Amino acid sequence: GPPAAAAAPAGVDLAAAACACVGAAYEALENRPRSVAWLVRALRLDAGCAEALDFVVDRRLLSADEEAWLRDETAAALEGSDRAWVAAVYGARLGCRDADPAGDAARFEALERVHGLGDNQEVLRARAERCYTAHDYRGAYEVARRVRERDPYDFGCAPVYLASLVELGAKHELFSTAHELAKAYPQKACSWFAVGCYYLLVKKNDQAQRHFHKACKLAPRFAPAWIGFGNAFAAQDESEQAMAAYRTASRLFQGSHVPLAYIGMEYLRTNNLPLAKHFLRGAKKLCASDPLVANELGVVEMRQGLLDDACRTFQEVLRLLERLPERAPLRRACAASVFNLAQCYRKRRRFEDAARAFGVALSLEPGDAAARGALGVALHALGGAHVHRAVECYHVALAMRPDDTFCSEMLSRALRDVASVDFDDAAL
Repeated sequence: GPPAAAAAPAGVDLAAAACACVGAAYEALENRPRSVAWLVRALRLDAGCAEALDFVVDRRLLSADEEAWLRDETAAALEGSDRAWVAAVYGARLGCRDADPAGDAARFEALERVHGLGDNQEVLRARAERCYTAHDYRGAYEVARRVRERDPYDFGCAPVYLASLVELGAKHELFSTAHELAKAYPQKACSWFAVGCYYLLVKKNDQAQRHFHKACKLAPRFAPAWIGFGNAFAAQDESEQAMAAYRTASRLFQGSHVPLAYIGMEYLRTNNLPLAKHFLRGAKKLCASDPLVANELGVVEMRQGLLDDACRTFQEVLRLLERLPERAPLRRACAASVFNLAQCYRKRRRFEDAARAFGVALSLEPGDAAARGALGVALHALGGAHVHRAVECYHVALAMRPDDTFCSEMLSRALRDVASVDFDDAAL
């Protein structure tokens, strides 16, 4: 008779595995809607279908809202079961773009204390990605380094580790890591991505382009290499090539807001404001919690003369920043957002609000000559006794940046105004 069908291994749901295979096939055909539908179906049939979860997370197939929905649905389905740890893993791996530090801490604490998975490689990788997405580059580096110490060639966590080294300016460690990877695994795209990251950091952009291109040829679906490729072109003001690379990354990472944000920033740099706004809005739709995307969108609105909209957007940026732990990169971003908000107030002739906001920006970045000069302009516009303070601001700004012709001219005007006021007072 016919041979008996092989039994499925214990714990394996064949229907879920089949759905995951169909989803992977559709993803290879770049049919995201069908791919997502089949992969989500696999996860509904079997929440422990690791292949489907890996595909959804690693390929960034879902937006932030979709990830949060899948995470919450899985948690509800598994509540009270002996597989509650699976829901906890979902909580760690999905929704890394949520602006909810308290929720993040609670989810990872549950994994560590309740389920004993705090040192699991996948959990550590998820934690590193969370930190990086929240612009906590030091935290991302420290967690990713733990993964690397256990397994120096864990390529799942390598992109976050390498990108964190770039953000931290760790040239020596990045060089040694890239050298080790290229020597041990010359056939791996991530090895040449590491080399490209090093050259991008040391501003050898031609070399960076060459190595990112090599990584893209070895693994055409490796989106981080395409983003690095675009950054190397953007660093040399080669907008068309940068856009092409970012668009490829966007096609590969359809649920990620990062490529769209870079496209929007590149259009903003070339002053194509309508397209910049379109792509930045798209990025914000995918990840509403990223303060840097909102800040760029506010800059576009300010340049378009939509000052009320820009004020609201910059205020939203500050609210998003307040929800995140204080870190040096975010401190600079916060200062930039407050400065932009102050500029909006100044253009709306709300000089008192502008002066207060410029003061806050200076408390965050005391060495910012532009903010010091802009505070002088706001005080100057208020007139009266404020002009004396404006003179002080112009002097300090010029001490920081002696070639600032605008501040020099405004100082001359302020001194004339002070002399005029003093003369009038003396006459009285």
